[in-house]
Amino acid sequence: MENFLTTINIKWWLFVATRKRRRGNYLEALEILQKTATARPDSALVSVLAASCLAKLNRHGEALDFYEKALQRAPDYGDAHAHLSLTYHALGRNQEALDSLNRAFRIKPRLMHSESWLYELGLMAGDCNQWEQAVAAFQKVTEINKKNVNAWHGVGRAAANLGRFPEAASAFERAVQLMPNNAALQSWLGAVYLRMERPKDALVHLQQSVKLRPNELQAYWNICRAHGALGNLDQALAWGLDAVKLDPGSIYGHHFLAYVYTELGRHKDAVDAIQTAIRLDPSDGELHCQLASSNLHLENLPDALDAAYEAVRLLPNSAQAYVLLGYALRQRNNYAEAITAYIKSLELDPAQFDARANLGEIYLQQQKYEDALQAFLAARSVNPDDLELRAFLGEVYFRLGRREDALIELRGLTELHSPLADGLAKLMNSDSSAT
Repeated sequence: MENFLTTINIKWWLFVATRKRRRGNYLEALEILQKTATARPDSALVSVLAASCLAKLNRHGEALDFYEKALQRAPDYGDAHAHLSLTYHALGRNQEALDSLNRAFRIKPRLMHSESWLYELGLMAGDCNQWEQAVAAFQKVTEINKKNVNAWHGVGRAAANLGRFPEAASAFERAVQLMPNNAALQSWLGAVYLRMERPKDALVHLQQSVKLRPNELQAYWNICRAHGALGNLDQALAWGLDAVKLDPGSIYGHHFLAYVYTELGRHKDAVDAIQTAIRLDPSDGELHCQLASSNLHLENLPDALDAAYEAVRLLPNSAQAYVLLGYALRQRNNYAEAITAYIKSLELDPAQFDARANLGEIYLQQQKYEDALQAFLAARSVNPDDLELRAFLGEVYFRLGRREDALIELRGLTELHSPLADGLAKLMNSDSSAT
């Protein structure tokens, strides 16, 4: 009789605790469950209920202990694995969270029909960069509930991370239809349209995002990019300046401003913007590359050379950094070191067009015509449509006495109505003899 009454009492207290838990009285429920656990230390159910209360109270470390005790007693307790995944997720142990929930789905397949658990699966898979699984999970949620905006957002975000932009756009369009006044969704849809090279469509949603949330910073930058893609550089600059006011510590922001200033031919402003970005992050080699390039446009050769050396130091495997260094050295008439820099660039990237073309120009200037020819032909294999390269090849052929080959290059320039044809024709009609 005593054991029977004890069982009845435990069931009663479990009922009371469960009721309090459902009503959000987690602390009271936990006190009852802890006492019940003392009476029934072998009960996996009691441990799971206590763990769930602890998790709701953000005491995830303690919750983890209770879940592990429950699973020691009942390793195939599907609900325990499912709820344990939430605790792992809250603790930032994302892979363990995903593994635990996948295990729960295998043990208890019925969970695969649960909208809430499928949504959690999508979140956890995304946090582990398992985007295929995330897409599949979120899509199943939308099949269960076509009005689940968060699930459509999840499909869009996961598909975008997989580079499947039409699929992402379709998902975000559905989400925006369901919740048109959500600034984040409008911003996401605009960003995806940008990746699809639809800048006009992107602007519609990005500007709506900013209208709904004036401080939606990412939307500002994407509006800049959209205007840039449309050639509206003044508009891109205006939005960029507004964005920098919102976030003056944005390295990306100052970097983007520098790009716009460069496109507008305002190289001094570009240098100022890049230097601001470098003060925020001196270790960003790409910034030093851009600083070198802008200083070269301004013919600030000492500053360009300093920036190029710093870029090479920070980015020792960057072919472009060595190209910039080579160009700065060449402008200082340091041809030997420039050649070394270009050769290093080609070791890193044999398809580097600028390195080959610049090598050819140096060799041509040094009257090393055979070396120049080989460099220019290698450059042509990378970019056969470059007109300036065709003019250089015509000159080299002429200097080598290969007049027919030079004429072929001249005819090509003439047919394309290139002004470079006049210079080559003038050279070939001069009285200077071929080398």
